[in-house]
Amino acid sequence: MGRGKVELKRIENKTNRQVTFSKRKNGILKKAFELSVLCDAEIALVIFSPSGKAYHYASDHHTMDKIIGRYRREVGQLNSADQRSRLVQLWKSEIEKLERSVETMEARLRHLTGEDLSSLSIKDLKKLERQLKIGVERIRSKKKRLIAERINELKTTQKELQEENSRLKKIIMMYDEMAPTEAEEQCLWCIPTN
Repeated sequence: MGRGKVELKRIENKTNRQVTFSKRKNGILKKAFELSVLCDAEIALVIFSPSGKAYHYASDHHTMDKIIGRYRREVGQLNSADQRSRLVQLWKSEIEKLERSVETMEARLRHLTGEDLSSLSIKDLKKLERQLKIGVERIRSKKKRLIAERINELKTTQKELQEENSRLKKIIMMYDEMAPTEAEEQCLWCIPTN
C-alpha cells in the first residue's frame, strides 16, 4: 500500500523542522549518489540548512567547480530577466506535464477500483475488464501456489506425525509382549527422579 498524500507546508516546530531537514537532506544526498552511480550522471547538489550551513555533493570523478562550469556554459549565466523568464516557463511546463501525469494515474486508479466509470467508452471498459481479469488471474495463481505450499507443509507434518505414532505403537507393543516384571522394570527407567 502506498503512502497517503501529505500536505506540504512549513513545519512550525523548530526541532521537528531540523529533524525533518536532516532526514530529507540525507535522503536527497543518497538519491543524488544513486543517480550518479546508476546512470553515470554528473551531479552537483548544494543545500543550505535553515541555520545557513552549506552541504554539497558532487558525483565521482568530477569536482563541483567543473560541473558548475559546465552548467554555466550550457545554460549560461541567468542574469538577464529574459533568461530567468525562460527558465521559469520551462519549469512551469514541466510542472504542468507532471500534474497531467498525476491526474491520469489517479483516474486510472479510480477506474481500477470501479469508480468514475461514466467517462469510459465501451472500448475503454473492455480494456479495463481485460486488465482486471489479468489481475484476478495473477491473484488466483498466487493464492493457489500459497495453498499448494501450505498443503505440502501439512502433508509433511502429517507424515512425521504418522511416523512418530507408528514408533510409539511399536514401543507400546514391545511393552505389552514383555513379562509384567520386565515391563515394570523398564518403566522404572522411564520415571524421572528429582
